[in-house]
Amino acid sequence: MKNISFYAVIALLLMLVSCVVKVPMNEEYMKKPSRVGLYVNVSEPQKYREGSQGLLDLALTSGDKYQPVLNLAKKQLDPKQKLIDMYSDILRSKGKEVVIIDEKFDPKNIQKFKDEKAEGKKYSNIDFRPLKDKYQIDEVAFVNLNWGLMISYYSMIETGRAGYAYFDNRLVNLADNSLYFANDNMKTIMIKGKWDGAPNYENAISKISETLNQAIEVEKNLYK
Repeated sequence: MKNISFYAVIALLLMLVSCVVKVPMNEEYMKKPSRVGLYVNVSEPQKYREGSQGLLDLALTSGDKYQPVLNLAKKQLDPKQKLIDMYSDILRSKGKEVVIIDEKFDPKNIQKFKDEKAEGKKYSNIDFRPLKDKYQIDEVAFVNLNWGLMISYYSMIETGRAGYAYFDNRLVNLADNSLYFANDNMKTIMIKGKWDGAPNYENAISKISETLNQAIEVEKNLYK
């Protein structure tokens, strides 16, 4: 229960700081050379919930039974390096110089953007500007991935299970923290039939993998 509670808090904080926003790619940005920091954050795979549940129901359905599946998913599917390689290749193909930002993202201590906002522009809720001098970069491409299992509930009754992946993708101008690009990308694929086939959980793992792959395919085409 302890691990699930911890990561649930992280997921909640991430949703609070990266509210749903869509900004089409700035065409002028892609035409000019620049030095961009690539900052990829991938959460631990975890259980997410949808549907109606009270506090008592939450306590009684903690989700511990899914932890072995999530542990195996992390071991077998962790996509972080794949994503770093993919985004690096895409940005370099556009003439960008890429700097990998290998910092742990701490949602509990993020700096929120509070300065004045110019009319007609959209801004990142997270203030990424301190990265400009630290890494000598012009922009940051911040990609956050939450993934794992989505469990549907009606009260204490589980009504469905699915593989789950949710990308927040933000390209931030570090001169003023405005957005060159922003997109949210969510995929779910239902797990039909038996999910709890220990020790390999082939059915559940295959659907989590398929969900990740579908979401990643969308990401491949975002910077075109």
